[in-house]
Amino acid sequence: MKKFIFANLMLLVLLGCNGESQEKTQADKMKEIIAANRADVDLLLGSSPKKFSAKTVDGSTFNSAEHDGKYWIVFVYQNSYLKKSESYDLVAELNALHQKYGNQFPMVGIVNGFSDDAATMTKSIADAKFSFKQIDNTQGPGKDEAIKENVYCTPAKILIDPKGKVVYNGCGGKTETFDVLLDSLVQSKKL
Repeated sequence: MKKFIFANLMLLVLLGCNGESQEKTQADKMKEIIAANRADVDLLLGSSPKKFSAKTVDGSTFNSAEHDGKYWIVFVYQNSYLKKSESYDLVAELNALHQKYGNQFPMVGIVNGFSDDAATMTKSIADAKFSFKQIDNTQGPGKDEAIKENVYCTPAKILIDPKGKVVYNGCGGKTETFDVLLDSLVQSKKL
């Protein structure tokens, strides 16, 4: 979806250079497209994401405001990671992280991707048996994303500090640097 929007944006730029008045309307259109596709929840390193809440797969509601003043973790991944591959098991990795650090760091998962059957997707997430809350952020016919975030590389591990600032945003599975960071925070007792 984001690639499609980018392609349309580039098309507008390439086709819209015929005259000054047309440039202004093209510039206005570009501003509208950019504004329409701006992330609601900015999860880039150094950003301070706005507060958000969303329904989780278990029927409860996740509210980020409940974690003000604490370090907390957001995992963002594509729905294809729900199934173990020959080389990687995201569910096992994230559950192990939750088992090791869940008492010190609240965690939430955000599942992105496409799904043409919302009920089946909800069941797939539940069947994965995550040990922490999951938000179905997939989109499909008649279903938009619950959270508009700007995570482009998944699986992403994001740490938000007590002031509400993203202090770590790493991409990929089996990332040891994330574990080292969490270990250092636990040992320093800065939680």
